[in-house]
Amino acid sequence: MILWPQPDGTVIATPQPAHALIAGQLMRALAERPEPFEAVCTAAAQHDCGWMAVEADPPFDAATGLPVPFNGFSGADHVPMWEAGVRLALANWGLWAGLLVLRHGAHVYRIGMLADRMRPGAESIAAMQGYLAREPAWGAEIMARLGVTEEEVAPNSARLALVDAVALALCWGKERMDCGNALDPARPLAGTLARSGPFAATLDPWPFAAPSLALETETIVLPGRFDSAEALRAGIAAAPRRTLRFTLSAA
Repeated sequence: MILWPQPDGTVIATPQPAHALIAGQLMRALAERPEPFEAVCTAAAQHDCGWMAVEADPPFDAATGLPVPFNGFSGADHVPMWEAGVRLALANWGLWAGLLVLRHGAHVYRIGMLADRMRPGAESIAAMQGYLAREPAWGAEIMARLGVTEEEVAPNSARLALVDAVALALCWGKERMDCGNALDPARPLAGTLARSGPFAATLDPWPFAAPSLALETETIVLPGRFDSAEALRAGIAAAPRRTLRFTLSAA
C-alpha cells in the first residue's frame, strides 16, 4: 500500500491497483496519444495487477503498526509477485499489456536498486538483478508475437514510467518529486511534480492535452497504528473508504 500520514493522525492507505487507475487516467489524457491506444491505456490502469492478492490481505509492519508500505518489500518478495502480474496481464488483457507490465518491472527495479522504492539487502538486489537478466528475452518473445520493434515499444514504456510516477507522487503525498523515465537518458520523458495543496499539484513540463486534469480513485482511511496483524486485518475491513480527488495543472 501507499501510505500517506495525515495531520489528524489518520493514514490514507491506497492499494497499488487503486493508484494504477490514476495512471490509466493520465495515460488517456496525454497530448501525444499512445498507440495502440486502448491497449496502452489498459496497461497503465492495470500495471499493478500483481499486487491484488497482497493488497487483499496486506502484511503487518510491527514497527509502525501499519501495513508494510509498497517500498518496504524486498526484491525477493516483489519479483515473484511482479512476474505473476505479467502473466495475469498477458492472460487477461493481451500481449501489449503484458509486454508493458514486463518492461515496467525492469524500470521499477532499476529505481529500486538506486533509490527508495525497495527494501535493501543482498537477497533483495539479487532478485532484482535476476529479473533484469530475464526480462530482455521474455520481452523479445512477446515483441516477436506482436510483430513490433523496440522503436515502437520504448515510447510507450517511457509514458508508463511517467504516469505511474505522477500517480505515485499524488497518492504518496509527496511535496515534490521527479517523475518519469529519468534513468534512461535516451528516453527522458519526465517531469517535476510540485504540490500546491493537499490534493492539488503542478507538473512541469506539461505533457497533457488539457491545461488541468481532475483525477480520482478510491482508497482506505486507517485510524492509526494497530497492535497486531489480526487487528490490522479487522481495522482494514471496518475502515471507511474515501474517494481521493486530485487536481493536476500545468506549472
